[in-house]
Amino acid sequence: ALPGCSTDGPPDNRDVHGAIRDFFEHQNDRGGVRINLGSAGGLKNIRFEVRLHDVVIHRCTGQDRVYVCDITYRASFPPVKDEPERIRTQATLFDGPGGWRLIE
Repeated sequence: ALPGCSTDGPPDNRDVHGAIRDFFEHQNDRGGVRINLGSAGGLKNIRFEVRLHDVVIHRCTGQDRVYVCDITYRASFPPVKDEPERIRTQATLFDGPGGWRLIE
């Protein structure tokens, strides 16, 4: 299938990687993630960006262009954590006119 075209069936590894990468890039473009590390006496915000390194799909289930996939991805969070961390989670993806997208 051509990029951006709807396909039948679950997303492949490339589709999932692209959807998650786009999601993180959108978050990063909006200023990244901020964590308030303050207590009652003082507040400190730390800003970091998420960098996706790779994605592994364990399985996907769904239909009608919406799939829930069990995945593991590796991401780093500079400047908080430069070494990639392995995270196992579920991702819900939709195959729409612009290609596969992660649904929050």
